[in-house]
Amino acid sequence: MSSDQQGDQKPLMQPFSVLEPEDKKESTYNSSKFEGKCVDPRLMTFCITNFVINVGISQIAPFYPGLAADKAGLSYSQIGLVFSINPLGSILFSFVIGSFIQVWGRKKCLMIALVVQSSVQILFGCLNFMTDNKALFFSMSLISRFFQGMSRSVYSTVTFAYVPIFWPGEFQKKLAIMETMTALGLLFGPMIGSVLNYAFGYSIPFFVIAIFFLCAEIPTYTQLPPDSTMKSFEKKKKLPIGKAFTSIKVIVTIMNVMSITAGYTYFNPFFVNHMQSFGISENIAAFILTIPAIFYIGMVNIIPKIGKYVKKTFMMSLALVVCFSGNMLEAPFWGEGNTLASVIIGLILVGVSQSFSMIPSIPQISEFLAPVVTDPQFKNNLTDMASALFIMSMGCGSLVGPLLGGSVYDGFGGNVNLSGSPPQELIDQEREAFRGAMICLGLWQLIAATLFFFFGDGYKGWSDCCRTCSTGQQPPQDEGQQLTKPLNDDTSDDVMSDNDTLSSEASVGNDNDLLQGPPKKTITIRKEAL
Repeated sequence: MSSDQQGDQKPLMQPFSVLEPEDKKESTYNSSKFEGKCVDPRLMTFCITNFVINVGISQIAPFYPGLAADKAGLSYSQIGLVFSINPLGSILFSFVIGSFIQVWGRKKCLMIALVVQSSVQILFGCLNFMTDNKALFFSMSLISRFFQGMSRSVYSTVTFAYVPIFWPGEFQKKLAIMETMTALGLLFGPMIGSVLNYAFGYSIPFFVIAIFFLCAEIPTYTQLPPDSTMKSFEKKKKLPIGKAFTSIKVIVTIMNVMSITAGYTYFNPFFVNHMQSFGISENIAAFILTIPAIFYIGMVNIIPKIGKYVKKTFMMSLALVVCFSGNMLEAPFWGEGNTLASVIIGLILVGVSQSFSMIPSIPQISEFLAPVVTDPQFKNNLTDMASALFIMSMGCGSLVGPLLGGSVYDGFGGNVNLSGSPPQELIDQEREAFRGAMICLGLWQLIAATLFFFFGDGYKGWSDCCRTCSTGQQPPQDEGQQLTKPLNDDTSDDVMSDNDTLSSEASVGNDNDLLQGPPKKTITIRKEAL
């Protein structure tokens, strides 16, 4: 492109930030050293640590309630509060994590989060020495779980924000891998905790994980770049998280993620009791409860392939429909009631719906944030904000789901003892309570699905999907397309082809994108022209 042409045409957008000489001296991070390796050590560090964090969260389920109730004298409502306060910590801290990232930097936040995780694991492992003092035992349980939720929010938010920076062209694929490790951690946590507790005693499971987090500081420090070398990191102002709630699209997307998460956590307090109405023991019921996680793992790696043919808004809208259908199959409002087969099929659909919502959420929130966050210096931090909002949404679903589910279940009269050989009257009473509770969840999800359909561009996703099915053509790309370029500005002299051009559908969360206006068409730019 000649200088005259540049003077005549005003570019619609800047495909990647062009650094001045001074900036080039600061932006020294070179990602080429990771290219060509079979296993990227950055991704491996994120995945393994994410797995262990979720193991640490879920491993207490088999043996902590017995210690708390039998030796410390806690009531089951207090034990439930201990479980619920973990997502509460994630929710509360998600509102300010973006500001901490801005002030301290991503890398330092990760290292601090690992130290906190190690500390709370040690504290929780020492609870068996506090059973003689009920107040001390209860308060230390709450404090450790709360800070565990806070540090998990930090680690998840920052690592999700790193994904589009390190792998701008493979965002959904890498995120799917990390989400798989999250599900695996939650799925195998109780099993790992039970084995270690049975073999070595109560404290060992927590001490082992605490040591791992301290060891994880080494690859975190050596493999991740200093924040000063990353062009997208700025320390000027706090991220305007509050502006996200001025967008109805962002709000209904948050409601979508929250409703999907609650679709899995809602029945956790009373699921085992409901299974006993079919004569199923607690151990087998606990295994049945892992069905959604198993199918989530199976689907989460398929979603990026599906995303090539449909829009994110379609997948997220479809997720609520599938989740609603699954919950209604678990306790149908028609006929005589549910059966064990209908419960299992419903759980499968719930697990599938989780993957349809979780994978597209962060890039979709980033896309909806772009018109709201107009300050140019924050355009490079949309992923930080979107990640924080995503973690907050999941935390809300994990917190509100079981609390609301247990309350509604009790309200319908489900608090009955079905152990042994209960009379048929109690079984019928429990099943009606389960049905009533699940119908209330279904109404919640219908409201969320309707709001997302009309106000979250869900109707556009469905419309494009129907057009694709009828014509066989790819759906049109969204407005606000962006071109992306890896952080290493000095490694590639290749021409950017149309295949290298990414729409905002896949890359709006990339920290290296800098919008200057809403482009109306895809632009191919050669590096020599810059």
